[in-house]
Amino acid sequence: MRLSDHYPQKRAFVTGAASGFGLALCKALAREGWTLGLADVNESGLEEAATLLRDLGGRPVSFILDVSDIDAFERTAASFIEQAGGVDVVINNAGIGSGGLLEETSLDDWNATISINLMGVVHGCLAFVPHLKRAGSGHLINVASIAAVAAGPYMAAYNTAKAGVLGLTETLYSECKDAGVRVSVVLPSFFKTNIATTSRGNEAARKMTEILIRRAEHSADEVAAYTLTEAGKGTLHIIYPRLAKRIWHWKRLLPMHYLNSMVKSARRTAGFVARVDQEAAKTDA
Repeated sequence: MRLSDHYPQKRAFVTGAASGFGLALCKALAREGWTLGLADVNESGLEEAATLLRDLGGRPVSFILDVSDIDAFERTAASFIEQAGGVDVVINNAGIGSGGLLEETSLDDWNATISINLMGVVHGCLAFVPHLKRAGSGHLINVASIAAVAAGPYMAAYNTAKAGVLGLTETLYSECKDAGVRVSVVLPSFFKTNIATTSRGNEAARKMTEILIRRAEHSADEVAAYTLTEAGKGTLHIIYPRLAKRIWHWKRLLPMHYLNSMVKSARRTAGFVARVDQEAAKTDA
C-alpha cells in the first residue's frame, strides 16, 4: 500500500470506526500494521472492532467520541497524538443518513445531520490540521458522498451537509498543499453499509435508503480498498464506483440536463413515498 510506504510510522485516526465504511478502512490499514485511533459513539462496537483489528495485525486505540462536540474532539485528538507520537492520516468518516422533503424535515433532523455530517468533519479538521501543518506531513481524508454534487430529491439535509464537506476539502487542498499536507475527499455512491440504521427522517425515506443499499453492487471493503489506493496516489477527488463517476461528469458537462433528470427522479420518489404511506395507513387501520 502506497500510504504505508509514504508514512512508515503508520498512524491513523478514523471517526465512525466501529462499523461500516470506517471499520472497512481500519481493517485495510490494520493488515498493514497501522496504529489506529478508533473514534465512535458506539462503545460496544468499538470493543468488537478493536478485537478484530488487533487480530488482523493493527494496533487499535479506542475513543468514545461524539464528533459534534468540538471540545471532546480536540481532547481526543491530543490524546491520540500523545499516545501514538503523532498522526499521519486523519479520516473524518462519521456520519448519519437523512431523508425527506425539505418541508417535512424537522429542524431537529437538520441540526443532527449538519452537526454530525458537516460540523463533525469541520471539528476533525480543526483538531488535526494545525498539527499536520506543523509536522509538514500527513494526509487528511474527508468522507463526503456523490450526494454532494448529485442533489437528489428527498435528501436536502444530507445533500447540503455533504456539499459542505466537498467545499471544505477543496478549500483545504489549497491551504495545506504548501505545508506538505495531502488532502482528499471521498465521493461514493450507494454501497453496502449500515447507514440506514442511523438514518433520520420519515419511514419512506428510510425504506428508500434500505432499498438502494440492498441493490448496491459494491461492499464497504471494496470502496475502502479503492479509497486507500487513490489516497496513496495523492488523489483529491476519490470517486467510486462507476455510477458515482458517471454522475460526477454528467453534472459538470450538462448541468441542466442532469438537474432536469432529477425532476423526473423526484416524481418517481413521490410515487414511492405515496405507496409507503398507503401501506402504513392500511397497517394502522
